[in-house]
Amino acid sequence: MADKPDVSAYRFALYSGAERLGLAAERGQAVALFADETTARAHGRRLYGEFAEVVELGEGEESRP
Repeated sequence: MADKPDVSAYRFALYSGAERLGLAAERGQAVALFADETTARAHGRRLYGEFAEVVELGEGEESRP
């Protein structure tokens, strides 16, 4: 069985922006976590276009995709 990843290394959360299209009532859970903001934004643009939202996770804040 594989070791669990160190989630503290992932500082940026990607959200789809579905709530902006009326597809969800609220933001919900992150789609993915990234260690690098540039990669998170590039991935978000590719998947969700202008609706992608990348959020920097604060100290002690945790988000699970």
